[in-house]
Amino acid sequence: MIVQFENFNRKKAHVNLLYAQEGVHIAHCRYDKPSEDEFFMPHAAITCVKQGRKVVFLNGYKHEMRAGDALYIPKNAIIYSDIPVRKEAFISVNMTLHNREEESPLAPLACRVTDNLPLKELAAEQYMSLSTFKRWFHRHTGASPLQWMIDRRLERARYLLQHKHRPVAEACFASGFQDVSYFIRRYRQRFGVTPGAAFSD
Repeated sequence: MIVQFENFNRKKAHVNLLYAQEGVHIAHCRYDKPSEDEFFMPHAAITCVKQGRKVVFLNGYKHEMRAGDALYIPKNAIIYSDIPVRKEAFISVNMTLHNREEESPLAPLACRVTDNLPLKELAAEQYMSLSTFKRWFHRHTGASPLQWMIDRRLERARYLLQHKHRPVAEACFASGFQDVSYFIRRYRQRFGVTPGAAFSD
């Protein structure tokens, strides 16, 4: 289940806020147990690994991070993170860039990216007509609601195939697609390979 970054971070990690001023928050995060998470990042951020390692899937691509590595996470990204804590804790320092005038309105949609809700219902939840919702969504993402949701579902499917080694049909349905043939076609268009090839890698 995808949750907003601030909500999951407080529940699973020991967080010590080091700095919070003028839209910049810097926090020291410690994990004492393994953690697999899916979360939505409403703000741009930079994460730096201080101790341990983690695997991050961002925009459909895998990043294996160890101590000394840093990764920039753009605003409105959905992240899949796997922290395999073993003998020592995982420690990172995260800097998030908050701008109250540019708060992301996408969290309610991002956290339901695998749901198959009609666009009219999504628009109604934002108290908008369908046409207004489409214009609003394009202004914030540069894409149509349908294309944005499909791209996020494909990224989740790639994570399940490559990192969790889920069968193609299982990754398809777990990512919100309802037709395997359609899923295979869209996956190949996006990533240049079939889901079966990604699963076997």
